[in-house]
Amino acid sequence: MRAWPGTDPVPGIMQTLDHAARCLPTVKAAILIESALNKSALHRPELEALLAGLPERFRTPLSRVRSDAQSGTETAVRWWLEGLRVRVRSQVQLLPDTRVDLLVGTNWVIECDSREFHDAPDQYREDRRRDLALASRGYRVTRLTWEQVFLEWAVTEQTLLTMLHRREHRRALPA
Repeated sequence: MRAWPGTDPVPGIMQTLDHAARCLPTVKAAILIESALNKSALHRPELEALLAGLPERFRTPLSRVRSDAQSGTETAVRWWLEGLRVRVRSQVQLLPDTRVDLLVGTNWVIECDSREFHDAPDQYREDRRRDLALASRGYRVTRLTWEQVFLEWAVTEQTLLTMLHRREHRRALPA
């Protein structure tokens, strides 16, 4: 773009996401696009138009975006796991009252927590109740903070890789 395409100094969502797709690392652009989809600030027809307007080198990887990611942290971790070709599913209903952010393999649950939604005493207690219920059924639960994913990723990544190499995420659940 050589000139600003209008008189409004604030770009619209489509222009913002187009710029992000072309200028940011793919995962960061995916975080923004998935967030817009999840918040209904972007709809499927608009996503298709956005992707169609991108050069193939941006369009192809971003065609994996989903609308169910409930946080940028969740998107970042899922894309990292998918990049390693590890089986990961998002927003999986494991128990009648328990949906998890990510299910890795057969039994590893990764929850991506933020202070906004997980620091309140009632939510903290509910998270621990859910963790205990999942553990009693054979799931391993790991909670990651925003800081661990975005500020301390090198350490977090090595720890997660160690856990993946032990292949504990591929254990059969008890009957």
